[in-house]
Amino acid sequence: EPLYNQQWGPAAIGLPAIWNKPLISDKRPVIAIIDTGVDTEHPDLKDNMWVNEKEKNGVTGKDDDGNGIVDDIHGYDFVNKTGGMADFNGHGTHCAGIAAAVGNNGIGITGANPDALIMPITVMQSDGTGDVATIIKGIDYAAANGADVISMSLGGYSYSMAEEQALGKAYATAVIVAAAGNDGTSVDTSPIFPAAFQFVLGVQATE
Repeated sequence: EPLYNQQWGPAAIGLPAIWNKPLISDKRPVIAIIDTGVDTEHPDLKDNMWVNEKEKNGVTGKDDDGNGIVDDIHGYDFVNKTGGMADFNGHGTHCAGIAAAVGNNGIGITGANPDALIMPITVMQSDGTGDVATIIKGIDYAAANGADVISMSLGGYSYSMAEEQALGKAYATAVIVAAAGNDGTSVDTSPIFPAAFQFVLGVQATE
């Protein structure tokens, strides 16, 4: 990929060695990006978009899969209440690229797992802010629609029992990943949620 030489992360965590191992399953894992949305037409992402086949092949304006949400072909925007996915901030698209940008297509970068599918779920406003109630809706949607990984590059210092319960339920079927925060504070004295929950994999930067 033309920008791969600008990606220090894959080599730092040993991804090339994993990429060279044989696949153990033909099933493509689904990564739910719970964030500001994802640009589903991005040239380095669009071929890796998760597709809700019942909605794609169904009737426009109808809840074809019976999940209570209409026309959620690639995911759902819980902020604007639409299945028409977009990203008016850019953060979610950025995170989707790190996770699963298409590999070997001569465009941009490669994702950590270029064989994965991206399930975009919008829970944050275009200014990057959000609320726990909306985030919980996104978590429930991801779990109900078969996400293998739930990725949340978001967090806050307030504990929510409802959020913990939603993630605890999702943990039964998905690996849950969340940001440890950008403030440089100790997780012991200033835990950030949801990364601080015991069943969530908190991710932080290296020096």
